[in-house]
Amino acid sequence: MNCIECQEKLAAHLEGVLDSGQAAEFQNHLAGCPACQSEQTSLGRLHQRLVAHGETASRVALGPAVMGRIRRQQAEVPSTAATLSRWLRWALGCGAATAVIVLAVLLISPKITAHAAGVMARGVKAATRLTSVHLQCRVRSAPADNFVHISPKSDFTTIELWKEWEGLGRWRIEKPGRVVVMDGQSTVHFLRPLKSAIKLPAVPATMLPTAQALSVGGETLPERWAPFDTGWLHAIADIEHTLETEPRLVLAKGWEMTMKREMTSMGTTQAVVTIEATSGLPQGDFLQNKLFETAATRRVYRFDDETGRLQGVQVFLHDAGGDVLIFEVTRIAYNEVFDPKVFQLELPADVVVQGEKPQLAGDNASHANLTPEQAARRFFEACAREDWTEVSAFWPLPLDDQFKSFLGGLKIVSVGESFTSAAYPGRFVPYEIECKNGDRKKFNLALKNDKTTGRWFVDGGL
Repeated sequence: MNCIECQEKLAAHLEGVLDSGQAAEFQNHLAGCPACQSEQTSLGRLHQRLVAHGETASRVALGPAVMGRIRRQQAEVPSTAATLSRWLRWALGCGAATAVIVLAVLLISPKITAHAAGVMARGVKAATRLTSVHLQCRVRSAPADNFVHISPKSDFTTIELWKEWEGLGRWRIEKPGRVVVMDGQSTVHFLRPLKSAIKLPAVPATMLPTAQALSVGGETLPERWAPFDTGWLHAIADIEHTLETEPRLVLAKGWEMTMKREMTSMGTTQAVVTIEATSGLPQGDFLQNKLFETAATRRVYRFDDETGRLQGVQVFLHDAGGDVLIFEVTRIAYNEVFDPKVFQLELPADVVVQGEKPQLAGDNASHANLTPEQAARRFFEACAREDWTEVSAFWPLPLDDQFKSFLGGLKIVSVGESFTSAAYPGRFVPYEIECKNGDRKKFNLALKNDKTTGRWFVDGGL
């Protein structure tokens, strides 16, 4: 028995309807498969929630409670009963996880419409067994900003993702100012303006987090193990997991999910599912609405009515000035055969390649145990003196002429008291400086602490 067959039988196992042979095969596979064990745990919790509401999953399929609800909704909206009945029967046959999401929607959450849950469930089934996906996107962010950064006042810049699951599970994510490539042997992040690259061991597509792992939702953010802040893009690219996870998040966090149909310019119809998502951060948190993962958003998923496949995604930021489109998947291509050159990255000869661990100059004795404020001030003081050796004690990347021209000879106006965010593992230090050319810059320096040495280093904010 493989994972797909095992997970399709999870609901039947919970209801005790597997015959002895099937039960033995099921248990043998489950004993050695952590992924299916995790799915069983998740399914069991949802099953218990259904029981707590007075119905078991088996009763939901045929029992009077759901049919009574269908009849009541039919009285309100004449077409609802037939639609509910159709996708309810379909959901029970397309896999345990999807079926329980649909059943939980009916019993637990009035904030998810039946039609929306049905469309998402159909999208899950349409996305199974994909070999590759190619996303063409645009995001409001500067071309050289990190992949997770968003800014409603920025112009759109392009982002493109290629990802395959077979073989080595290679992937590539690119925007004008930076590119990350996993070629099966290593993962390389090239920062074009800085002429710098970071090289890590390979991080296969199958080991990257799903949308559920990246959600803040008032919970502690997990350590980001998708390299270089690309996790949210991988979550979108993992279409099957994303479409399965979103209804779970709606249920868990009290978000709203609705559906409508629209006519396309080609004369076809598509189902449009909208999810209103909160950021999960405390009110006034510095990073609220600055990163994709920490934004209060309206997420719009568009599905082809004929195939059920996801066709596009739009994300609108709930900004003080009104909703702003900040991200859009403009094209999705399924099961393409990629040119091998997509996963090859040739770096210019003058690019310095380093490992993930920050390479900080200077001795630990005189640079460890500083406060974030002291580290920020010493960094700026070194820039003012143009002491680039001392600057390198706080700046982990190579120093090029552009960096030296920008910060060399600056004047410190102020360095404030550090603060933190629930979504960042370091500290932010407010500062104001005057550059040699007279320009003033007022922002927040992001500092992280190297746990091995106890030293603070600059992580961004310049």
